Amino acid sequence: MPEYDDDWDVREDRDDPENEEEISDEEEIPEEDDVSEEDGISEEDDILEEEEIPEEEDVSDEDDILEEEEIPEEESPLAEENLPHQKNTLDEENTRDGDKKKKLTWKTALLALVVFAIIGSLVQVVARGGFGGALNTTGGGGGGAPKKEHSRQEQEIRPPKQPKTIKLGNQRVPQASGPIIVINPGLVNPGGSAAVEGGGFDKKATVDILLKVRKSDTKGRAIGSVRSDRFGSIYARFTMPESAGNRPATLVAQQRGSTKAAEAKVITGGAVGTAKINKLVGRPGDVVTVTARGFRPGETIDVFWGRTTGTPVTTLHTDSSGGVGQAAIKVGVAPTGSSTLVLVGKRSKTTATAPFQMLAMYPSMKSKPYALKAGQRITLSANKFAPGERVLVYINSTGGLPAFTAQANGMGQIRDVAFNVPFGLKGRQTLMAIGDQSRAVVRSGFTVLPYTPSAEPSAFGGRAGTTLSFYVAGFAPGETVNAYAGSGSKGQRKIGTFQVDSRGKASAVGSYKITPADESGVAFQLIGQKSGGVAKASINMSQGRGD
Repeated sequence: MPEYDDDWDVREDRDDPENEEEISDEEEIPEEDDVSEEDGISEEDDILEEEEIPEEEDVSDEDDILEEEEIPEEESPLAEENLPHQKNTLDEENTRDGDKKKKLTWKTALLALVVFAIIGSLVQVVARGGFGGALNTTGGGGGGAPKKEHSRQEQEIRPPKQPKTIKLGNQRVPQASGPIIVINPGLVNPGGSAAVEGGGFDKKATVDILLKVRKSDTKGRAIGSVRSDRFGSIYARFTMPESAGNRPATLVAQQRGSTKAAEAKVITGGAVGTAKINKLVGRPGDVVTVTARGFRPGETIDVFWGRTTGTPVTTLHTDSSGGVGQAAIKVGVAPTGSSTLVLVGKRSKTTATAPFQMLAMYPSMKSKPYALKAGQRITLSANKFAPGERVLVYINSTGGLPAFTAQANGMGQIRDVAFNVPFGLKGRQTLMAIGDQSRAVVRSGFTVLPYTPSAEPSAFGGRAGTTLSFYVAGFAPGETVNAYAGSGSKGQRKIGTFQVDSRGKASAVGSYKITPADESGVAFQLIGQKSGGVAKASINMSQGRGD
């Protein structure tokens, strides 16, 4: 074996006849160990040290090393063949073994210290962010993705050291270059990704990436950290928190344990998507097909027509690619003429628009019946209003409060809206219906017919003292009727009051006793209090004398 080359050289010397006698006279060769103890180094010690090396290659444990080092000393062929005085040899070998153990213990301790130092260095490197961070393969600086911090952790922002400046025109600029960072792209959506890159930091330094809402904030939200490269440059990607909203923010990169820091402004805002409509012309209530791209995956989109505020007409949902394909929606209410379909992402605030030509609305309305009396029921129907909008109905005027309201269905229709014609309306009446959102207007009307009641006395004549009553019909249902005798404003006198039934009729109502003054005859008027209908009747005294 190679480790015994020196021993074999010694044996070759013994085979030499010139040295054979010397060896026999001095058989106690191990006495040279005493010399090694005094001088510190011997040839045999060198042999032993060389023997230690291969033994350590197969042993990982310190105790195993010591045990295996002792074994070849006891079975050494050099000791069996060349050392006849076994006892002295063993004693001296034990002495050498003791020395070896001391040497091995010292070396093992040194080796252990080296191992512990290496492990400690590795732990510190890992704790500081890895082996210098993932370097940019393009040569743009160290970094990669920043090491993420707790999403709610806030860290103090140290005020950067103010550099000396010189005057350049009307402005002052730093005299020397210091830490600097830029955001790429500078316009970042909430929840979007961007890169921060810069330089001027110490090499292999840990740089914390912080975000602050206001420039005057002394604390920032920790969003990660990155290691600078050997040139002091950094490069890392970060995600803009969705909670940042659409307000500008400031990104801070500050080196740990140093005053070196740099800031860059981050502008957030809704991105621009794309939208297309299969029809470019239509009116509220028409159905169109919409496609859209550029939104966030799985996002809810609010749909507006001609505006971006208020209650959306409907909502859409994007697919895994952030798009909407072939979605059928109804055209909403918007001013007539050139209009716009507006889609707004609920989380990303991404906006997409598409042009649309809004046609005017021409609703229609009819009443049934066309002519009727006050107190009777009339039914209205209309169509071509905006889907689901409220319709305001006015009578004879568009000022003030509407007479009543109606709700259009999903097709923009009003079906069988009925009301009772109020008393007091006479003749031709005008109806106006106005869409509350679309402001579409339609005009119609109806006619209020007068009441024409009739009355008959129980007798058409008689002597003085005869009592009369009346039979009436044609009055308004359930109304009260006043009976008058005589004619003219001065000669007319009230003779009674009665109420008709639900059909506007009454039998044997009222009571009037004929007087001698009525010999020439008398006229009666029965007037409805609500309808204003007038029924006339009379008696002839001359006919009564002839009976």
